[in-house]
Amino acid sequence: MTSGLLLARNCIICWVTVWLAPVESIFDAIESELVRRGVALEGVEPPSPPAA
Repeated sequence: MTSGLLLARNCIICWVTVWLAPVESIFDAIESELVRRGVALEGVEPPSPPAA
């Protein structure tokens, strides 16, 4: 029974991770675009200028 519960737990963790990956990617893209446009966000530093 314990091995079955551990397998179920691992399946749930894997499924949630796979399900949230696109959401996290889209959130990061939106956040990057807001920073690029100069919108002040809490906890996010503006990007440094490119090196010459």
